[in-house]
Amino acid sequence: MLARIAGSGSLKAVLAGNKLIITGTFEGLRSPATHASIHRGPKGIRGPAVHDLTVTMATKGSVNGSLDLTPTEVADLKGSRFYVQIDSERAPEGNLWGWLLP
Repeated sequence: MLARIAGSGSLKAVLAGNKLIITGTFEGLRSPATHASIHRGPKGIRGPAVHDLTVTMATKGSVNGSLDLTPTEVADLKGSRFYVQIDSERAPEGNLWGWLLP
């Protein structure tokens, strides 16, 4: 059986005041992306979704968003406690993950 999870991507996150702007791309998914979001969790540990992002519903494409963060969320971002997760049809609980590092 083929693995359900595959792919790669990269993104850029820019914080200006409390506004977070995310732009990125991904490719190589085994099934189309269905959702993308920012989750809160310590580096390497999964956590709950806190913001939705826009994602191309395909096996390759883009992910982006412009978010207003609370002061607590800004601290979480600066403490590497945010990550982006892209879900796909074959991996609805996460196909790609990437922690946002300062």
